[in-house]
Amino acid sequence: MKLTAFDQVPVFGATGPAGAARESVRLAVAAERLGYDRFWIAEHHGATGGCGSPEVLVTAAAAATSTIRVGAASVLLPHYAPLKVATTFNLLERLYPGRIDLGIGRGPGAVETVTRLLAREGEAPYHEKIEHLLAYVTAGTDLLPDSSPPQLWLTGAGLGGAHLAARYGLPFCLAQFAHGTLRPEIVELYRESFRPGPLGATPRVSIAVRVACADDPQDVRLLRSVLAWAAAPADRRTLPSWKELRALGPAASSPGPDGMSLLAGVPAEVAEQLGVLIAAYAPDELAVTTVCPDFGLRVRTLELVRTMVPAAQDSGC
Repeated sequence: MKLTAFDQVPVFGATGPAGAARESVRLAVAAERLGYDRFWIAEHHGATGGCGSPEVLVTAAAAATSTIRVGAASVLLPHYAPLKVATTFNLLERLYPGRIDLGIGRGPGAVETVTRLLAREGEAPYHEKIEHLLAYVTAGTDLLPDSSPPQLWLTGAGLGGAHLAARYGLPFCLAQFAHGTLRPEIVELYRESFRPGPLGATPRVSIAVRVACADDPQDVRLLRSVLAWAAAPADRRTLPSWKELRALGPAASSPGPDGMSLLAGVPAEVAEQLGVLIAAYAPDELAVTTVCPDFGLRVRTLELVRTMVPAAQDSGC
């Protein structure tokens, strides 16, 4: 099974937005060293989300690595012109041939006030933008130099996204972290409705999971509390640092998300949860994200998950 390290680029404590961006590039290097197949960066706008332009970090991460595929988890296509998105990722593919992924989604990726600022009058519906993007990427135009296209994915959390991915013959990444329960019916709809297209002859499924895994149970409790802070950041412009969390002691502990929106525990517990998830979805790939203030522990989480998931056989995807 192929593995993706999926970075939402959260901003912690004194690290600040600049430090979060630099740590994302370091995480890409670590993911490559650990044998991950892809490194994806989310598009998030707001104080505690450090990446409003994933294509910039994709460039930096691709330059710092040599073999791992690098891409955007979900460019928020409703806010952009498809030709501009196609041009950007066409250029990245020319710079790093065979290593660029382009995930698209429809958000929200920001609080409502920011979403309104990103929105433009007279925008085409999402499905039309997908059609235009596919036309530019696969057929090219006089404005788009010929090259192999980036690998396209559609990221979604529900039946609508699954239907669109199937309709246009795209690989589909399900955001499991948006659901407290398993939703195999979403993947079933995608597989049953899939129509072969210019970018794929068969359905391909990745499941995106959020993981809080550590060798020490106390660290697991603190990691769960970070997600509670992220869900309700109040007036903070950053999430608490690891030092801040440890200084708060028991006061920092919070239940955090429940169910399958977060796979949390010591390694044996997370391995069991992963086994249940894999049995339910039978995915081709797994995308792993973690919200952890300590960079070393972030890398350790990826290392632990790597040991839990069988390595992929080379299929050229």
